[in-house]
Amino acid sequence: MMSLRQFNLKPVTQAVVISSLLGTLAACGGSGSDNMTNLPGNQPDSTSFSLAVSDAPVDQANEVVVYFDTVELIGEEGTETFDVRDGNGDPMAIDLLQYQGDAFIEIVSATDIPLGTYSQLRLVVTDDSYISTDVGTFNLSVPSGELKLDGFVALPNVEAAYTVEFDLRKSVVDPVGQSTTYFLKPRGVRLVANGEVGTLSGTVSSDVITHPDCSVKADSDVGNAIYIYSDVNLDAGVLGDDADSPDDELEVSPYAIATVNFDEASDSYSYVAGYLPAGDYTVAFSCLADIDAPETDENSDDGFTFQSVTETTISVGEETVLAF
Repeated sequence: MMSLRQFNLKPVTQAVVISSLLGTLAACGGSGSDNMTNLPGNQPDSTSFSLAVSDAPVDQANEVVVYFDTVELIGEEGTETFDVRDGNGDPMAIDLLQYQGDAFIEIVSATDIPLGTYSQLRLVVTDDSYISTDVGTFNLSVPSGELKLDGFVALPNVEAAYTVEFDLRKSVVDPVGQSTTYFLKPRGVRLVANGEVGTLSGTVSSDVITHPDCSVKADSDVGNAIYIYSDVNLDAGVLGDDADSPDDELEVSPYAIATVNFDEASDSYSYVAGYLPAGDYTVAFSCLADIDAPETDENSDDGFTFQSVTETTISVGEETVLAF
């Protein structure tokens, strides 16, 4: 087994979690105004900004703890900086695996920001971040110490309520030759407006989980995932894995990937994919997601296949239920 140096790990910051997007976040993302605000000459010059964090998990990780130091909004007139450290001056430590599906944790509460265009949002993290697996605990390194995401336009009378969605299948990389370090990259990390998204959830029957294609696995509960594509009427043959640069230029990459988990209490397999922009989607199930590496392009020749494909529509503030 590889040798690992000891880590001096800080306790993960505790926070109140609101587990449903529909009741809270979607409401925060809508527009709001009052009669005085709309009177001529009384237009506001600022709006409320809030930021939460959520996660789509990765197989074989027990903890993915990120230490957040500051949040920066890069604007036309300068940078708005939000200190997210705790009362002791320590970075906010968040185990992303605790906030899966439509669960979230807020890291910036409603705070006024000037109106205008913000070209970029940056999450500044520290080198205390780490990932824990069955093999051991490893450094989780972020290039340049920052995750740089797309920005947004802050409009009058519209709350700027956003969530950073981490798709860890895409963003966590175990580099060859690195024995003590994983990388957390900005791909698969996206900024979404809470007032423009919905949730997809559902179950997967045991017959699909035990499809003949899946017999190559030692553990039937590992490697089950839902792949979500931003379009419909797609040929199943063009539905690709999560590679950044597919070998086939016609291949369509998934917008998001949700892990299918077995729930012993209900004796069923289920999934939740939160923060999906409203629209039409093609949704596919694969029991072979454990061989889908983010750095390479896998296809049927490599054993990566889908066992079921269907279509659905996501509506703002609603939960769409889709069973396989």
